[in-house]
Amino acid sequence: MFAFYLKKYTMYVTIAAESVALYMCKQHGETFNKFRRFFAIRIVRSIGAQVNLTGTIDEDTDILIVNHQSMIDIFSLEEVVGLDVRFIGRTGIMDVWPVSRIVDIVGHITVDQKDRRAIIKLLKDVKVCKGKKVVIFPEGTRSRSGKIEPFEAGAKLLVEKLKLKAQPVVIKNVLDIYDESNKTATSGTIEIEALPAVTATEGWYEEIHQQMSKTFNQR
Repeated sequence: MFAFYLKKYTMYVTIAAESVALYMCKQHGETFNKFRRFFAIRIVRSIGAQVNLTGTIDEDTDILIVNHQSMIDIFSLEEVVGLDVRFIGRTGIMDVWPVSRIVDIVGHITVDQKDRRAIIKLLKDVKVCKGKKVVIFPEGTRSRSGKIEPFEAGAKLLVEKLKLKAQPVVIKNVLDIYDESNKTATSGTIEIEALPAVTATEGWYEEIHQQMSKTFNQR
């Protein structure tokens, strides 16, 4: 348990340092984006993890549909996806310090599920990000069950309404390396697998859930 708390402390100090560094830079300038990637790598390494990407994330992909287990998912993806990516997350998670400072400075997209107009705001926010990569976690929350949970409707609506090119991505092994709920930590490799981009034809959303679940279970 000592190893867990040491890694947690180091990680949060590094996140706080990133928020300060980004605040001092021109937003989304070259230095700003380099700092984002630099700190993402440092945060992942602070918990004793490396990241291995299998497959290719297409350059012209608009939105990545990714399973979600931990805050570490975000920094692992930043390491492999590239610069200037935006994440969609719920209020109550994305507005907790020190992550909230980075959310505000970078301009990640937050969704207040208590707001009836949330989906309208989400469509507008994602549309503004056209030309950048947006990441959405379709399960709606972190899964701790050892499987990919059912998808909520938000990602499907975004892809179909805005005619986005979508690509499913599967993250494995995160909770084996760093589990905040069980307070366990070790060292290892976070496996990220990029599946082929999809076309929004009938049944596409259900099909990628099946593909992602199958990939996730291939340990």
